[in-house]
Amino acid sequence: MILTLIWSFLIYSLILFAISYIVVEYGQNYLYEEVPKGVAWKSLLGALILGTALTWTHTGFATMFTDDIRWTVLLAIVWTGVFILIYRFQPWHGFGLAMATLLIFAGMSTLVVDSLTVPRPPGRIDVDKPAQKIRRPTTGSLAPNPTEAPAAK
Repeated sequence: MILTLIWSFLIYSLILFAISYIVVEYGQNYLYEEVPKGVAWKSLLGALILGTALTWTHTGFATMFTDDIRWTVLLAIVWTGVFILIYRFQPWHGFGLAMATLLIFAGMSTLVVDSLTVPRPPGRIDVDKPAQKIRRPTTGSLAPNPTEAPAAK
């Protein structure tokens, strides 16, 4: 259990560090025509905070807007705070970039974490094995049974 949480945190943080560094570097350069000093350290700190939030909530595309909407709202608040306070974007720019990266990369990184941490069944699936019938044929059906040969007259 604890090892799964550690792996999840590390995977989330690594993905979010790469994304944060790219977004902050290009976003600051495009919007303000300058990149603040220490972008790598700020991206690392923000990625650790966002990785912690994603490890705790573990929201994915399947339930992000239905069952886990409360966690999505919490993530939106945390991501907006990180983009404004740590990455030093203006509030409207920080909000827009935070929502875009949250909606795209939170679900994608959860897909990666789930594919790497959920155990798989052992062995491979044999594709040469014939498929079993899903259900029994009903008795008294009007349709002829395709497995029986027609009776000779």
